Amino acid sequence: IKKILYFIMESTNLVLVSSDNQKIEIDTESAQKSVLLKGLMADYNAQQEPIQLPDIKYDILKKVVEYLTYYKDKTPKDIPKPMPSSNLNEVIDEWDVNFINSIELDNVFDLINAANYMDISSLLDLSCAKIASLMKGKTAQEIRTMFNIECDLTEEELKEYEEYQI
Repeated sequence: IKKILYFIMESTNLVLVSSDNQKIEIDTESAQKSVLLKGLMADYNAQQEPIQLPDIKYDILKKVVEYLTYYKDKTPKDIPKPMPSSNLNEVIDEWDVNFINSIELDNVFDLINAANYMDISSLLDLSCAKIASLMKGKTAQEIRTMFNIECDLTEEELKEYEEYQI
């Protein structure tokens, strides 16, 4: 029975359904790079039903599938922590740089959430590396401006922070 289940898993695609109710297929070998999908595959094969991913929009899910498919037969390069440089080209492979740079900044945060939810640690690391590269060497005010974050510190807390920095 294990051989039959293995054959079924090897010969079918999974159908994933995004939060906006769009479907996308992924081959089972690529899907196994996601801990979540790997765990759901036995249930999927028994029922032949699409896997609902209610927290992931289609555009983001499409990028996740692209990433998993690219790394189906290879292992992504480890990303050093902390980031030694703000230049991603010095830290990660060219394909990863092109992939993550093709995603708008707002969507990188959605990709972080999707990678975390689907338990894809290498994609989570890549997405976080993109954000880290943008923040590296910036002041707190520059980071707040870049990400449109309001400062919630009081004047007194800001003064205390500035004194601590000197």
